Amino acid sequence: MKFISPSTFAHTTTQLLREELTKVGHQLNAWHDKFEHRAFGEIKDGNLSYEEWRDIYTSNGWVEVSDFQSCYDPQSVTTPKESASYELDKAYLTIWKIWYKYEQLWRGRLNRLESERFDLRRVTQAPKITIDEALFICLGLSPSVFKTPQFRPLSLYERTYEIDDIHYQDYEGNNFSINSGLYDENGLAPIEYYLQSREEYQLIDRNDKFKCTSGRLFSFKFLRWAYKHKYLEEYEIKIRDLKQSPWGEKFARKLFNHLTREGCIQGQFESLWQWNYPWFTLHYLANELVGIGLIKTKKQFKDIKQYIDCDADLRKYYSENTDPESPADKKLRTKGCDEVDKALRPLERENDRMIKKELD
Repeated sequence: MKFISPSTFAHTTTQLLREELTKVGHQLNAWHDKFEHRAFGEIKDGNLSYEEWRDIYTSNGWVEVSDFQSCYDPQSVTTPKESASYELDKAYLTIWKIWYKYEQLWRGRLNRLESERFDLRRVTQAPKITIDEALFICLGLSPSVFKTPQFRPLSLYERTYEIDDIHYQDYEGNNFSINSGLYDENGLAPIEYYLQSREEYQLIDRNDKFKCTSGRLFSFKFLRWAYKHKYLEEYEIKIRDLKQSPWGEKFARKLFNHLTREGCIQGQFESLWQWNYPWFTLHYLANELVGIGLIKTKKQFKDIKQYIDCDADLRKYYSENTDPESPADKKLRTKGCDEVDKALRPLERENDRMIKKELD
């Protein structure tokens, strides 16, 4: 029996994960604000020596307390007075860098998850899997990402960016400490906490029927459980209605041959073709067919479903490019776009020759 994930699972999960990533971004911005406003905003890059740091504050009328590497504002009416610590100001940069690395890590991971075709071969070929892999399967995410550098190693309890507490003193000599706050008391970072809080994780973790003594899961038993509880579906071949061919069977045959050659689809011509990449890339294909003039339609996302097995709303399946270096590109190219381009290139050249011939 061949299993697939329900088509909407991955999209729903990645959208929810992006919402969690936005929350991480808010925290990142908060630390960046603290970092930017150190020493009246005069520390722009990196950290200064204590003497340079002290001179900034004293030049603004603050009083140095060298024993505690602190300064305070003598005009402050608050109790205690407004003050600054050299070690604390340095810590803001350290902590901001930690949140930045974490945010970038998961931004890259999400881009990969959105571009990865659901593939169970890694799981079906292994006698045991981790609970993290099982969770991804239930959420519609491909466990094949676990072999990629961005996800190696991936554990909900990974603490890649953990640091020791940073200690500092105020101008009165009181001792304080600060940490990044990236990990909670259970050792979970924000997105890992969200994933572990999912009902699917709790169901898997509590089920001893497919768990071995090492804590790993028996692959076959887990897959049967996931199928029974509708986290997986059995793949079935669907016969295509050849009379419902909005682009014509002659063009469909050419498109089928080129998409098959580039590994974009699989299956028989007479059946609904199985798409081998995420729906984001199918969205791209539908738009490119219109954009380069191979078909004329305003219903490309509906029409393409007459040929390729898809029950998703393709209009919504694209990733916005948030890279500030390329703000003009709204849609992010995902895995498979290059293969789509290769498949369409011969058709585009043939179409150009036909147009030129007609003009001649």
